Amino acid sequence: MIAGKSILGIIPTRLGSKRLKNKNIREFKKKPLFIWSYLSAKKSKYIDKILISTESKKVINFAKPYGYKSNALRNKKLSYDHIKSEDVILEILKKNKKFNYFILLQPTSPLRNSTDIDKSIELIVKKRKNFLVSVFGKKNKHNGAIYINKIKEFLKTKKFDLKNKIYFKMPLKKSVDIDYLKDFKKAERLF
Repeated sequence: MIAGKSILGIIPTRLGSKRLKNKNIREFKKKPLFIWSYLSAKKSKYIDKILISTESKKVINFAKPYGYKSNALRNKKLSYDHIKSEDVILEILKKNKKFNYFILLQPTSPLRNSTDIDKSIELIVKKRKNFLVSVFGKKNKHNGAIYINKIKEFLKTKKFDLKNKIYFKMPLKKSVDIDYLKDFKKAERLF
């Protein structure tokens, strides 16, 4: 919690992957890739609850030794390539409306840490914006590491509030978003 605002952490961890097979559970520095996002969220000063959204018991079982408690599984209909993040978020928010903000942490950004998470939360609360997205570079290219949105606003529109947004700048070395094997190897080198 921060300034009386509660924060829900969401880590979308689908088992399948089109470009790099099972990338979310692929071993990255001796841990499944998605675990790095979970551990960063767990270390955050402000995240009140963390949910791993997955259709797979295998993913849940990987998370248990690191202290993850929930057994809830994602609806199988939301486990295909064409499914948008917004649909996955909405499924979670139907049962978790009591929070003020959610923070979406994609497993494909293992170089983002708890300091980045906490600074981004501090920024959106301080600036009183509805949506924050992490970026890198002079042209503010989205790096896929952090998305935060006010839950009340998200439930109204069912999408990120692009009109009332703020950017959270991150260095290039923390902005690797893993899609392919070359990205995976680059992230390992930079870790």
